[in-house]
Amino acid sequence: MNNFLKGLLVGAGVGLLVAPMRGQDMRNLVAQRFSELRGSLPENSQLNQYTQQVTNTVSQGASSLKDYAQQAASTVKSSASNLSDIAQNAASTTKQTGQDVANTTKQASQDAASTAKQTAQDAANTAKQTAANAKSNTSTSTTNPTTNNTSTSAPFPSAYPEYVNPETKPNL
Repeated sequence: MNNFLKGLLVGAGVGLLVAPMRGQDMRNLVAQRFSELRGSLPENSQLNQYTQQVTNTVSQGASSLKDYAQQAASTVKSSASNLSDIAQNAASTTKQTGQDVANTTKQASQDAASTAKQTAQDAANTAKQTAANAKSNTSTSTTNPTTNNTSTSAPFPSAYPEYVNPETKPNL
């Protein structure tokens, strides 16, 4: 604050030293120019009319801006609500699709396990049947030792239809 006062005093002193005219002359000149400007200003009623027009224009602009802002806010809220709904639908669809894929995979694995079990059971039954057939063939050949064991067919004729037993092959 002290420096401000010093600067003010120095400025006033320099202004007095470099002033183009005396103080009285300067005051007269400023008063004359102020009178001229006052005469060029519109009357008080005109000034009030201009002020009213400017006020109305500004009020209309503010009202329009307020309306636009409210419309923009409602549009943004509506868009946000729509996006929220879309996101929720996408999430539920994704969840449902995941569950469907899991269920389909589970069902496929159960089907594959069932098929594998059935195939294994069929193979076991076939093996048992083949073993029983082989056992019956062996038991018939051992129960009758006097018969010549020269068979003209293959041990498994259905599996090898073109098989010819070499022991019974006719001599040509």
